[in-house]
Amino acid sequence: MTSNKFMRPKLLSLTISSILAGTSVNAFAAEEAEQTADNTEVIEVTGIRSSVIKATDIKREASGVVDAINAEDIGKFPDTNLAESLQRITGVSIDRKNNEGNQITVRGFGPSFNLVTLNGRSMPFADSPKQEGAGGTQNRSFNFEQIASESVSGVQIYKTAKAEVASGGIGATVNIETAKPFNFDGFKAAYTIKGIADTSVEKGDSITPEISGMISNNFMDGTLGVLAAYSYSKRDSAQQIIATDGWLRQTGGNCELGYNTPFSPSCGGAGGSVDVSGIDPLRNPDGNIWLPQNYNMDISNHERERTNAQLVVQFAPMENIEFTLDYFASDYSTTVERFQTAHWIGNWVTAAADENGTLASITNGGGGTDFIGYYDEIETKNDSIGLNFAWQISETLAMTLDAHTSSSHAQPDGNISENSILLTNANFACYAYEVCYAGQFTLDYAMGSDLPILNDPDRWSDVNFNGNIHYLYDYADSGLGPYDASWVAGNLSIGRGNEVENTISQVKVDFDWINDSDSVFKGLKYGVGYIDFQYDTTWRMHLTGIQAFVPAAEDLMLVDRGDVGSEFGGDANLFPYFYQFDVKKLIDQSLEVAGGPSYNPEVYNEVNETTLSAYVSADFEMDIGEMPLEIVAGLRYEQTDVTGATRQVTPYALRYESLTELRPQFDDIPVYGNAELEGDYAYILPNIDASLELTDDIITRISVGRSLTRNDLTALRPAVSLANSRPAGPYLAYQGNSALKPYLSTNLDLSFEWYYDEGSYASIGYFQKWVDNYISNDTTSGKLYNADGVAYTDPSQGTLTPDSNPGTGCPESGSDIPACDGTVVPNAPDVNWLITTPVNKESASVNGIEVALQHLFGNSGFGTQINATFVDGDVEYDVTSVEEQTALIGLSNSANVVAFYEANGLQARIAYNWRDEFLAATDQLRAPDEPVFTEAYGQLDANVSYEIMPQLTVFVEGLNLTESTLRLHGRLSNQLISAQQFGARYNIGIRGTF
Repeated sequence: MTSNKFMRPKLLSLTISSILAGTSVNAFAAEEAEQTADNTEVIEVTGIRSSVIKATDIKREASGVVDAINAEDIGKFPDTNLAESLQRITGVSIDRKNNEGNQITVRGFGPSFNLVTLNGRSMPFADSPKQEGAGGTQNRSFNFEQIASESVSGVQIYKTAKAEVASGGIGATVNIETAKPFNFDGFKAAYTIKGIADTSVEKGDSITPEISGMISNNFMDGTLGVLAAYSYSKRDSAQQIIATDGWLRQTGGNCELGYNTPFSPSCGGAGGSVDVSGIDPLRNPDGNIWLPQNYNMDISNHERERTNAQLVVQFAPMENIEFTLDYFASDYSTTVERFQTAHWIGNWVTAAADENGTLASITNGGGGTDFIGYYDEIETKNDSIGLNFAWQISETLAMTLDAHTSSSHAQPDGNISENSILLTNANFACYAYEVCYAGQFTLDYAMGSDLPILNDPDRWSDVNFNGNIHYLYDYADSGLGPYDASWVAGNLSIGRGNEVENTISQVKVDFDWINDSDSVFKGLKYGVGYIDFQYDTTWRMHLTGIQAFVPAAEDLMLVDRGDVGSEFGGDANLFPYFYQFDVKKLIDQSLEVAGGPSYNPEVYNEVNETTLSAYVSADFEMDIGEMPLEIVAGLRYEQTDVTGATRQVTPYALRYESLTELRPQFDDIPVYGNAELEGDYAYILPNIDASLELTDDIITRISVGRSLTRNDLTALRPAVSLANSRPAGPYLAYQGNSALKPYLSTNLDLSFEWYYDEGSYASIGYFQKWVDNYISNDTTSGKLYNADGVAYTDPSQGTLTPDSNPGTGCPESGSDIPACDGTVVPNAPDVNWLITTPVNKESASVNGIEVALQHLFGNSGFGTQINATFVDGDVEYDVTSVEEQTALIGLSNSANVVAFYEANGLQARIAYNWRDEFLAATDQLRAPDEPVFTEAYGQLDANVSYEIMPQLTVFVEGLNLTESTLRLHGRLSNQLISAQQFGARYNIGIRGTF
């Protein structure tokens, strides 16, 4: 194999701003001459070309299929975000949050199937995502947006199993490397100063700062080294979203929804009806129908801050002994102020189903228009401290002892992450029988547009209940209809969120023995390890009625929709207005009127895993004819014990709260109950990698091995949690399973690689993965009981008096109903719950082809990287089936095209990344048994820099230059989940070294 004669070994880990990923674009080449102790001049080459060549050498010389991304210079990575750098690698795609890369998918396996390590250590991850209850999904997926690329010196992506690499990544294991002082000869320093200009900003600074710096030096004749690095980034941005929280499946809907509710006493009655004549029985043999939970439009203002710090001390008291003590910390916080205009869709509707069962034409008869303000304060702190002891015991034997304790803590101060206030005009609605109703709107999902067609009224007509015309206020004279501030009053104040703490303690001992005899057996690696993985969550929530709160008119500002949704078809029929206000101020005022927040009892969940591992790996080298053959054969053993525990209060009943909600009720003095389940498993994971040099330039590889991925943490919790429940159903609940086995994959990789020139190669690879223990959900039907053994009932379905208040099920005045709090209603039927539990059920197979071309056009300065991945599976999600089924999350084709130039101090790169449609999840926000598909997405990025002197460079970076949008849908394309609109962002700055 050829090597880069300009590449010094220490430069492979030289940066505080990179990530390894074999198909990335790196910045330009700047040459720097140094004098060694014997006055020999050493040329260090940095820049795009150098980085590409280094990554190519790593790929070529590795056993198995490995890709890498190298820093282009100290403190300079190909992209400012690690995930965005990794997406340039063949087979790697990313998920975005607020138009910033945060998690990766490798070879069609989503974020949960990829393990991320930091300097070879398993890393914790905590997050407090938006969710509706304590059972919200908590996965193990590392969020790359929390680590600045300036803190990283390189990244390796292991696509095939290796005995010495920690298990957990069926898709890939990604190792992030940070810089160390012994990587440098003497004093080194680098800094970057940039301004971030996000074109989406509506509120905040048009330009925000990002700074980073690193300083490293060696002392005491090179036996002591100290490195310190720091980075700070602030980004202000805005996001526009048109969304539906979930599509609720209704069963047996032959005539209407909400059968026997007070608003629809009989099929075809005044309460609304559903025309199902259009359903095609071949597409939908069971006649199921899907109803959107709501329809909303919002704009959010984001303020994100990220701080990273690193301190590394290395000490080599003897030539054969080296100690490394390192500390890494990050603090990631986001403040989001969001305003939403929404219609909530009750079960009482008149609608027509299309051929698939989607209620594509809806006339809603319940609820008014809501104006919701959110104020989210999200924070995650990460800490890691580790000690590494490396000992060269003899010329042929080396030992490494590594230990660390790392933690990730979301909402570390116990703050609730999501706070919201719901203002509504529904207080003036006409309720059945006596009170006026707030009017109707229509939604049409059958027009073929990106967004449904909303007919939002400025005048409402009379409503007929069982032949009686009821009083209705005429809003037409106001000119604003439902947006008239005089009709806006309080509804609910909500605070909710998970405090999450994930702690990992790990110790491992590795030995590397070299056989110095003349033998095909070249060496042996072996070691043992132990990991204690602890995951604790505390769910906090208050849901407080604020109906008595009326905001002052001067506190409400009616704002025109503007260009919200303008990139999507059907936007002309969106809501015309937002109400904007000081969210925190109104929340405080409303809670004061309500006498303070009404908290639910906290829910505590805990998962503990302890894993003991051992491995051995042998290296062999031989010749077949004149063709060198290298074989690495390994065996890894892992034994894991799992304990899942939940401590929570069981609701005593369900309260009929509104047309769209049954709300759990708790005693004033909560009594906690405990649930605990245990599980264990042990696996042997063999692997063999073989590479054959057919010629000096052509290498073929074959790799066979087993790997595993552990389950999402939510799946391991033992207790039952109540999910979304509506009057007349559906009634949904979830229970975890601590006895789940991990996903277990048998993997085959074949690769053909032609390295036809320095830094240039063409490759084609085939892979197949046979995955066992695939998780599928078992859904059973049955009753659930409170702590006294009484089954939950649906009070909205009981015998209500003619003057009942639909918000409680109680009469308007007086009460003949025992305990009339909306929970006890005569003849209320027992609830038949759909209880979903994850189980190991299925097997699935994924196969794919990876093709890549990287070419440097001689000494012209031009280069290109082109790659594509085509994946397929033997399991395809059937959108026409409502039965439980195996789902391959994240499976999609992807492609990258990158072109770059560097010469005479000028560097330029343009990169386009594309990802085809894929199944993103099998649970929607308010419909945990319904899928989410992300539609095809492409993004164009570019950067240009110029070296104005040897140690100073100016640069401009542009991301999402075409302002691409993102759309998600449910089972079918007209079941809109989310349509998201972003802007481009630019980074302008300087970079220097000393």
